[in-house]
Amino acid sequence: MFFEKFREAVARLPAGLIRPGRAATPHQIVAAQVALGARLPTSYVSFLESFDGADLFHEAVLLAGVGHTAPRRLVDINEPRRSNRDLVFAEAAGGDRFAFRADGQVVRLRSESDERWVAGSDFARWLDGLVAYHKLLYGPDGEFVVDAFEPDGTEMVPLMVLKQTDRALRLCPDSAEWHHERGVALRRLGQLEQAKKAFATAGALDPDNPWPWFDLGRVALTLGPGAAREAGAAFETAARLDRAEAASRLWIWAARAALLEAAPTRLAQCRSEALAREPALGEQLRRARDTARQEGDPQEIAETEALLEALEGPVPTGRVRLPVVNDEAEKPAHRPRSPDPHRPVRATPPRSGASRRGRRR
Repeated sequence: MFFEKFREAVARLPAGLIRPGRAATPHQIVAAQVALGARLPTSYVSFLESFDGADLFHEAVLLAGVGHTAPRRLVDINEPRRSNRDLVFAEAAGGDRFAFRADGQVVRLRSESDERWVAGSDFARWLDGLVAYHKLLYGPDGEFVVDAFEPDGTEMVPLMVLKQTDRALRLCPDSAEWHHERGVALRRLGQLEQAKKAFATAGALDPDNPWPWFDLGRVALTLGPGAAREAGAAFETAARLDRAEAASRLWIWAARAALLEAAPTRLAQCRSEALAREPALGEQLRRARDTARQEGDPQEIAETEALLEALEGPVPTGRVRLPVVNDEAEKPAHRPRSPDPHRPVRATPPRSGASRRGRRR
């Protein structure tokens, strides 16, 4: 592999945006594999034979190498190494890591949670997509394109995210992470049917990840009673996939969809599943509602009351109208601004894009 697109980007982009290392020696590559007790994917070995790691877009992503001059050493970022652990090969600003699974697939490991996102089927395609994704943010002078950001300078505008993900997905179409980011951008633009398709694609590519299905459910829920069954199915899928503390919250979101659909049997089942995992959920939701009232957050109040109604309200005999939370107007955040007990661990999608300092989320 010659990594033509990567070499072209190094040659054409403003100086310093991509800083590749010199080629690693065969001895260094073999020594790293021995130290790690693992074989490196063929495409990554091929990259190291030309570039011993790289600093991409002012440390937005650091690709590890095997020599002492690499921006990050592969052996160092995998200490301590366990045989059943994913092999980390890159770090993103903010602490996220990229790793190889046993089949060579690239996954993104979130730094503040146990989330794992399928980022690409192999290293070469992922790298081409990553460069295409980031380079749209920079002008010919190597500075950020100011129009790419919201006025506060911390969020990408959704149209820019669409451009980024569309270009990245042309080169790496099997990235669940980029399909998901595309869905977030479409949701912010109010293109809800397209957003649902993007989230569903992300879920199909990343079948062990509950969050694309949760986000699909949220979009479907905003479409009203006609999409309530679809929303409930998405939430239930997410709840069954999640093995952590968020499962009870995911089940109550499914109950909310069942309430909107006026499906009493499914509503009772979802309530039971939620309370079996977290018996004090009702009290936690009430505390969250009180906090939202104190903070004067009408959206949070409406959402909490809707979840409380789904948990404790009367079983409907006909379709009901629940408060509609304007998810599309909400700026996505990596996590809620405070621990919200009524929400799953990640109730909203991660931020898309970079800050003006070149740091990813």
